[in-house]
Amino acid sequence: MPKLIRDRTLPARCPFCSAEIRRPAEVEGDEWYDFAAGSCTCGAVFAHDPTARNGGAVFLQALLMASDGDMDRAMGMAEDVDYDVGYVYKYNLELHRLEPNSFGTLYFVRLRAGAGD
Repeated sequence: MPKLIRDRTLPARCPFCSAEIRRPAEVEGDEWYDFAAGSCTCGAVFAHDPTARNGGAVFLQALLMASDGDMDRAMGMAEDVDYDVGYVYKYNLELHRLEPNSFGTLYFVRLRAGAGD
């Protein structure tokens, strides 16, 4: 019998290296870490915005994670000079997949060599 329903989901992948990422998890520690987050084997870190409405706070968390929690260092760096940014849209945390009807966004930050020194 032919398959009538097509799976339209895709695995969640890092925008820098295309590796599949692990499911975001709660981050212990700093008061700024309110969102589920994780890291990739290429060195990128990411945070999850489940509603696509908390972009600034989620991006700041990812930048702080990349800066080892050092707010001064994070605020002293510049995009495209010290770090690169990537986004993965339509992320569904429950499925841990990209799904057309989802609103979640993963914000990725990867430091460049010598960043913030």
